[in-house]
Amino acid sequence: MGKGLIAGAIKERKVTLFLAVLMMIAGFYSYYITPKQENPDITPSIAIITTVYPGASPEEVEKLVTRKIEDEAAELKGYDYSESQSRNGLSIVVVRLTQDAKIEKSWTDLRQKMEDIQNELPKEVHPIQINTDLTDTAGIIISMSGENYSYEELAAYAEIFKKELSKINGISRFDIHGKQEKEIKIEVDISQINQYQLSLQDVVQVLQAQNIAIPLGQIKNDEARFNVTTTGTFSSLKEIENTILTGSKNSGAVIRLKDIAKVTMDLEDSNYRIQQDGRNAVLLTGYFQENKNIVIIGKSVEKKMNALKADLPQDIYFDQVLYQPKDVSQSVNNFVLNLITGILFVIIVVFVGMGFRNAVIVSTAIPLSILSTFVMMELLGIPIHQISITALIIALGMLVDNAIVVSDSIQVKIDQDVERMQACIEGVREVAIPILSSTLTTVAAFTPLLMLPSMAGEYIKSLPLIIMISLSASYLVALLVTPTMAFLFFKKSTASEKGYRIRSFFDHMLHLGMSKKKRTVFLALSVFVMSLLLATQLGLQFFPKADTDILYIDIRTESSGNIHKTEVLVEQVASILKEQKEVVSYTAAIGDGLPKFYNTLPIYTQSQDFAQIMIKVDLKAEKRFKSNTTFVDYLQEILNEEISGGTATVKQLEQGEPIGAPVRVRVAGEDMEKLETAAREVSHYLSSLPRTINIDDDFADKIYEFYVDIDTEKASFFAVTKYDIQNELNIALMGRTASVFRDEGNEYNILLKGNAESQEVLENLKIKSSATGSKVLLKEIAEVQLRPQIPNIKKYDREKSVTIYSDVKPGFSSVDIQRQLQKGLEELELEDVQVVFDGEREKIQEHFGSIGTFAIFALLLVYGILLIQFNSFIQPLVILLTIPLSVIGSIVGLFLLRQPLSFTGLLGMVSLLGIVVNNAIVLLDFINEERNQGKGITEACLEAVNKRFRPIMLSTTTTVIGLTPLVLSGSELFRPMSIALMCGLMVSTLLTLVVIPIVYSMVEAKIDKIKHKQLS
Repeated sequence: MGKGLIAGAIKERKVTLFLAVLMMIAGFYSYYITPKQENPDITPSIAIITTVYPGASPEEVEKLVTRKIEDEAAELKGYDYSESQSRNGLSIVVVRLTQDAKIEKSWTDLRQKMEDIQNELPKEVHPIQINTDLTDTAGIIISMSGENYSYEELAAYAEIFKKELSKINGISRFDIHGKQEKEIKIEVDISQINQYQLSLQDVVQVLQAQNIAIPLGQIKNDEARFNVTTTGTFSSLKEIENTILTGSKNSGAVIRLKDIAKVTMDLEDSNYRIQQDGRNAVLLTGYFQENKNIVIIGKSVEKKMNALKADLPQDIYFDQVLYQPKDVSQSVNNFVLNLITGILFVIIVVFVGMGFRNAVIVSTAIPLSILSTFVMMELLGIPIHQISITALIIALGMLVDNAIVVSDSIQVKIDQDVERMQACIEGVREVAIPILSSTLTTVAAFTPLLMLPSMAGEYIKSLPLIIMISLSASYLVALLVTPTMAFLFFKKSTASEKGYRIRSFFDHMLHLGMSKKKRTVFLALSVFVMSLLLATQLGLQFFPKADTDILYIDIRTESSGNIHKTEVLVEQVASILKEQKEVVSYTAAIGDGLPKFYNTLPIYTQSQDFAQIMIKVDLKAEKRFKSNTTFVDYLQEILNEEISGGTATVKQLEQGEPIGAPVRVRVAGEDMEKLETAAREVSHYLSSLPRTINIDDDFADKIYEFYVDIDTEKASFFAVTKYDIQNELNIALMGRTASVFRDEGNEYNILLKGNAESQEVLENLKIKSSATGSKVLLKEIAEVQLRPQIPNIKKYDREKSVTIYSDVKPGFSSVDIQRQLQKGLEELELEDVQVVFDGEREKIQEHFGSIGTFAIFALLLVYGILLIQFNSFIQPLVILLTIPLSVIGSIVGLFLLRQPLSFTGLLGMVSLLGIVVNNAIVLLDFINEERNQGKGITEACLEAVNKRFRPIMLSTTTTVIGLTPLVLSGSELFRPMSIALMCGLMVSTLLTLVVIPIVYSMVEAKIDKIKHKQLS
């Protein structure tokens, strides 16, 4: 930094201070308007392709639809893998891209490919549906329920709320879930229609023809023109019932629809229903616009809702299932409180270490740097959430480091009676390069974390970015604002004995180490090796569960395709939940998952055998459980013992990159029988391990279904085509939307269906030939057999597969269990199947490996910066010795405080790369200065440690104290990271003041000896 710029900032101090105040005001404003949310937005590169193939079996769907879609999707640029399900009449393909793929272009190409292959699919296949908008997470979920109200009445009230709330600025949309639509149901009596020369297809066509509005034209004359209209559409159910289907030419008698069918208006056979605390309900689900402050918008929404609630009947329950504005406000406030607490701790430490006057000036670097960071966050579009606030807490203690070094250097000059302006300029000039290097090395250590190629990397991306921004801001503050204020307020200090005992202890340790250099270095090396051995005792963890008051239960019945049995199972689970005093409320979705209420929830597909319950808990109410994990374990044991007819798995919300069950094994192959056998063997072995729980697999047990085996020769004899048979059966069993009934502005589907409720009725259905018009009984041209069939064929990356998964009991490692499982499976003889492990261990290996690779890159960056500063190959290596010294502290700290080595814990250790070298940089720079003044190596080392002791200890203490609120916060996500940083920095600093000077003296003495030999 130029001498003139520093002098200019001091001379024009009014302008400098005005700009500083202006920046602080801008920071407060930026904090107010910056979008606030609970977690960072994650963009999962996933598309769901849904295709309906009416009446087709799972094998036909897989062969004729799913396989073709998978093959086309695999040709996409950036394709990673696909997962698919082929069910009766339905194909679902989930396509995932790599993290570095060009998502928008890939999805455009995908849509084009799906359009191209549509013509290659059977003509009965409906248009392919592609959904790439899977990131929307509900910001507000309101349940409206009432014991005396129908779904239709509840939905009508919800429509009023939807209309008004959607008008609020910042709201993207509101949806209503669980709404039960009405329809006109026409149930044809097969025994009656068999008596006439009518087919179900004929009835559909008649209804379509009778319910149509065709523009008729006009009558014109010399005076005027008149439009001609007619009553073309149905106006009542009675009119539908009286629709003439056919008649006798001889007698004139007619057959009306009511003669062969029953016509009613009823609720659709919905596969999706909502319950709130046991009551039927509908959900009003709101979504916020991107990059908006949802806390401010939430206040507007709440005000409008309170006004609308006043008009609701008293017996309608209005429950806030999810209200993110409140959650985000509380979450951000908690983190900001930790931040403010950290600031106070740091200021107190600075006051104790530097005295009141100097501490005031140094401490201004904290709010100024943080508020400057808020300005940059607003400009760069970085929201305020738990990750960004945590980044500020981590950076907190480091923000004063540069100011401490600068102010200490200036104070030394003033104490040496140097003129004040000159003392400020010279004091800054002396340390400008060392603190620039220390700032750059810290930034360099965090830079690789910006490039982690994964969803987890995207999740924590704002953390290194904000630390880099805040440290850069603190550097500018230290070089421009700190000397300006020092010029105004610094005075010559009086002698103080503060910290004398601590300094004398280090002085004694350094003298002792200098007298036994080799032993000291060997001891440090031994401690490092022992810490690495201790690291093997640390548990491994990818990401901890979220610290929320929300849990959820996934429910699946044993019999697929029966939503009534799913409802019964939900009632069983609900009865157990009502007995738990910790459960505040619960919301159930039957037939599908709830609207996405957390950003890491997995993707669910509609299925009648599936239900999901979201529960809100308050563990403080009874104080029986210390954490969500212990309560989940307790609740799971009860559910396992008491429910029957299916499974109910209690789950916690995940953070970062979701992985689902921590232990996952996938068996792949072409033979479904062998896959089933392998899955059962793996599940059985998992069950034998004592620490596993909730063992399950996604293999769909065979179900019995009626198979219509067509006799082609007989069918041909009667001129009946396969299409005639399949089309008539499809209408009889699944139903066909024949038309639409309009009434008072509402539209209702008209669904025609047969009453085939038994094999006998089905066999006696008469099929009409489209060629001759004659009819023949189905049993005369086909045999109806009852046989087992797999209802759902699942594939992973185009291979048939079954996934077996298991949760782990609290306090145990999934990595250890998976290691045991892998060893056990090697002894099992699994024929013709491929076994792939895909659990938490694999995520750890993948991501920890990436972090290790980038750590090497960061190390090279740091070394390059030090090489430029010291113009030496050897001295940067001496400085880098602080890194293994920090590893000792991190590992011991994690071990003693019983923390696992998690993704964030490892990030903390890697982040230390650039932080711990700062003290060594300043120390070596002063040793070199002392040596340039002609002092010997040992004397220079002792003198440098003596002079730099206070700023080194102060900067370390402020960083450690700044992290204290994060350690005490109980955050399972960031506690390991803060402990790794805190303990690593403490131990590294303590050893730096002793080990680094010793190693430096040994290396430099060796170099001097070599130089002396060369000269002689």
